[in-house]
Amino acid sequence: MFSLIVMNAATGITPVWSSSRECQRSARSSLTVPSSRTESVQELLLRLRLLHMSRIDFIGIGAPKCGTTWLSAQLEAHPQIGFAPDKEIYYFADTILRRMAGQELRCFERGEAWYHEQFPAAVGAVSCRGEFCPAYLYSDEAAARIAAYRPDVKLLLCLRPPVGMIYSWYWYNRNAVVASLPESFEEMMENPFLRDLGCFARHLKPYIGLFPAKNILVVQFDAIRRDPEHVRHRVYEFLHVAADFKPQLEAEKNAARAPRFPLLQSSAQRLYGGVSTLPGVGKFLKSPAVAKTP
Repeated sequence: MFSLIVMNAATGITPVWSSSRECQRSARSSLTVPSSRTESVQELLLRLRLLHMSRIDFIGIGAPKCGTTWLSAQLEAHPQIGFAPDKEIYYFADTILRRMAGQELRCFERGEAWYHEQFPAAVGAVSCRGEFCPAYLYSDEAAARIAAYRPDVKLLLCLRPPVGMIYSWYWYNRNAVVASLPESFEEMMENPFLRDLGCFARHLKPYIGLFPAKNILVVQFDAIRRDPEHVRHRVYEFLHVAADFKPQLEAEKNAARAPRFPLLQSSAQRLYGGVSTLPGVGKFLKSPAVAKTP
């Protein structure tokens, strides 16, 4: 019924998408006005073009612990890509843990102007801009907001076998400051919300219903392990930037975190909950740097 563009180490499909030039041609063909108003139409087309250029071109929507850190590094290194310095802006939806704790930063309420300020300017060699926020996958509201923001935006999605993803996510976030996870992985699997983090089909449904399949690129975690150069090449092609660019990056690993001082962690969680309610502190907590706190 729906066909996503799936990335693996052996094959690839080059998607086709509407460029800004095609959008302009479409706009011209749909406008019929007297010759005396030609100048005003040209001004309108210019405004539409500038609006199109100011918007973000791609968004990574998930999933966590599936190679998103590696892929984000490839995106950030490309000279034609204006990647968000903080990677995850949490504009369309907040982190999973902050939503669980009822401590959302509500960055969406700050508006599009604030959102665009989180990205490098679209000048010079930069031809496309974007971010990678795995929390978006788990929010139907985020899907609707992104579609309203730009229905032709390109979406990147990293996936791996669900059990491995959930297990890795649990150990990485088990000692977070914002909220506590169950003491054991077995206990976590008894929580329906946390257990369903691996139900990719369910969480992808709103995205598939709102965006054309040609604008969704799925990158398999195993493909990154087998042939990272091929994956990087295909992602660059998907974004219409120079696909032969090879960044010089050091190997990174987003390792799980274990608490050395459990009592200190518990105290930090209580402190975070109390400080976040103080007047004036909310504005600081809505900065992208703070928003990265799990």
